[in-house]
Amino acid sequence: MFLKFPKEKENPIFFFIIINLGLVILYILGINASHQFSTLHSEVASVWFPSAITLPMVFKYGIQVFPGIIIASIIGLTPSLERISPDLSFIGFAFIQIACALANCFQPIVALYLVRTFAPSKDIFINIKSVCIFIGAVIFSPIISALMGITGLLIINVITIAEYPTSFLTWWLGSALAHVIFSPTIMQWNKKDFIPQSASIWEIIFMGLIILFACLLAFIFAYPIEYLLVPPLIWAVFRLKRFQASLLVSIIALVAIIATSKGYGVFVKESTNLSLILLQSFTAVISIFTLILSAALTEKTIAQNQLNQTLENLEATVLRRTNELEKTQINLRHANKTLAKMAYIDSLTQVANRAYFDKIIQREWEQLIVEKECISLLLIDVDYFKNYNDFYGHPEGDICLKKIAQCFKSVVRYSSDVVARYGGEEFAIILPYANCDQAMLVAGKIQNAIASCAINHETSEVSENITVSIGITTMKPSYDSSPDDLIKRADEALYLAKQEGRNRFKVNGIE
Repeated sequence: MFLKFPKEKENPIFFFIIINLGLVILYILGINASHQFSTLHSEVASVWFPSAITLPMVFKYGIQVFPGIIIASIIGLTPSLERISPDLSFIGFAFIQIACALANCFQPIVALYLVRTFAPSKDIFINIKSVCIFIGAVIFSPIISALMGITGLLIINVITIAEYPTSFLTWWLGSALAHVIFSPTIMQWNKKDFIPQSASIWEIIFMGLIILFACLLAFIFAYPIEYLLVPPLIWAVFRLKRFQASLLVSIIALVAIIATSKGYGVFVKESTNLSLILLQSFTAVISIFTLILSAALTEKTIAQNQLNQTLENLEATVLRRTNELEKTQINLRHANKTLAKMAYIDSLTQVANRAYFDKIIQREWEQLIVEKECISLLLIDVDYFKNYNDFYGHPEGDICLKKIAQCFKSVVRYSSDVVARYGGEEFAIILPYANCDQAMLVAGKIQNAIASCAINHETSEVSENITVSIGITTMKPSYDSSPDDLIKRADEALYLAKQEGRNRFKVNGIE
């Protein structure tokens, strides 16, 4: 864009000149507007519009706008002081100019100090306590300028001591009123608004007509219905943005001030000064009421937003923690399965270990007592395995045991059949519900599977390949016997198989 407002960081000197020049222009225009509402021959204004300008400027830019305030104060007040009769001396003229310039600088800086010191929120208008401190600060700070200005006029005999209280009160209320009514509108312009506008365009038009009608009746035709403006202001706070609600208050106040100064409206009394004081009271009350109500609503909205955000964060945290917990539970279950597998699985052959064998055979024994079914057990020994280890080495021996175990697993009948490493090169197969014939059938399959593997065994005395000897027994479990009896009988059968030349299976009877 060709016309672009300079940024402070880009060109601080040019920025300094621009903001002070702009302040001078606005200040002088404000002085001219203010003196249209003067109520005393000493040019003490009842509504001091420059105060509404200097306060936001000092709040935003600090003391760097003081040159603009001083220059504007001198330029703007010169015509008014020249109209005072009798004419002021040069010393008196200079004295009152300096007093007013300093007063106009001290006034906003004192308010700024009080707000920054005591207000809990940086954004003044979103917190009730901050708004109350702001109101107190901007009402208190004009006392300084009023004391300096009115005292200066008294010293140079422009006003009498009898006029001092009224002049002081008028000066003070004029600046305070400008602070309360117009400064918040300027300060809230282009600020982040936490309350979105919820009013429709037709709703705004309708309420605008109501406000216009109420202003006409109260400030033109002098009907005492100024209280009818309160409901629309409440509506504005709840349905419009903060800046828009504050702007509406400023417009109503400006209309009332202009109408009263021209002799129209409900606040027109026999005394012009009394009229403006009553007007100041009304406009100050509606402005303060609107500021506090808006702050309360904003504070509630922010608290609600923070609560919603906290709940969302909490939900997200709970969801995240739940997911983490689910993953942890999955990992824990996996770890438990792994631990269980490690506890009951032989790490070398990946079949059941001796501990699991003991557990399962006891469980099956007790179950089959109830069901009155039989159980078969195969005890298997790898023939001449010590010689195999000595000849081929232990690593090859481990590989051999792995292959043999897989052969056993390949011939079992059901998932309830259990293949276990009983110890060293000995294996056991539990066959629940299997009779002797079924057990022998499994033993035959084992021998065929081992033969199919064709694992060389040059040191074997019965074959060129690995062979196994198998002891078989079948029993019907009862309370008078135990799994140890089953194991003992199978071990005896295995012993017979070895005694008769190995590479065979033997059955130790049926009970």
